[in-house]
Amino acid sequence: MSLNREREAFKKSVANAADLFPSRPKPIPAAAAPPPPPTTTVKRKRQVATPATPSAVVYSQPAATSLGGQHIMTQVVHAQQYLKEKERPLRPHEVASYLSIHVTSEVFTVLKENKNPRIYYDAVNDTLEFRPLHNIRSPTDLLAFLQRQTTAQGLPVKELKEGWAGALDAIDTLEEAGDILVIRTKKENLPRMVDEEFKTLWHGIKIPPAAEIVGELESMGLKPASVDPSSVKVEQKKTQKRKRAVNRRGKVSNVHMNGILKDSKDLRK
Repeated sequence: MSLNREREAFKKSVANAADLFPSRPKPIPAAAAPPPPPTTTVKRKRQVATPATPSAVVYSQPAATSLGGQHIMTQVVHAQQYLKEKERPLRPHEVASYLSIHVTSEVFTVLKENKNPRIYYDAVNDTLEFRPLHNIRSPTDLLAFLQRQTTAQGLPVKELKEGWAGALDAIDTLEEAGDILVIRTKKENLPRMVDEEFKTLWHGIKIPPAAEIVGELESMGLKPASVDPSSVKVEQKKTQKRKRAVNRRGKVSNVHMNGILKDSKDLRK
């Protein structure tokens, strides 16, 4: 019993001692930090090149650039070649359709000025035509042109082909018929002309009279074609016989006495 009493008394003393000391406050839990806001990454959109509309395309004017004049002259050359191939007058719109340009282009301004000697513009009929060096486009025109010539100079075929595509066939036909005379080269088999220098040299050679031609040819050592070759005497040149040298096989002695002794060879008969 005494033990139980002592235990109870000890518990009370402990309880009283706990009341004397201040109790430690419980730590207040720290407030939880608010969650960080989600970070938003800003990405730059990739610009996609949109095709330009036809109305937004700006073309440079050829006349305002340094290459504009070259472009126009190139078109003029193409127009000249096209007119040359057609061999007939053409309307401006036909040439414009071939060149893929407008009729109001500056190309036609240049063509209509008639500054090009190979292009003729007819203002009355509004046509363009290639003008060759000789206005010959048929066999009849060729014969008429040759008949009007006062000399036998002829005409180079190169000048005919410039404005007449069928010139070579027509020349062959007229040559077979005997209407024209064609001088052809051996290599290219093309007609050619005689140079003025050659004609001057040809006419400058003086030919002697027919009676003196034979004598002139014989004096120059030539055989006339009208003389029989067997009747012409050929002078034979006299050939000089070479003297045979005397060969002395013997041994020459007594050379120091040449002035005293006589040579016995002169005494031989």
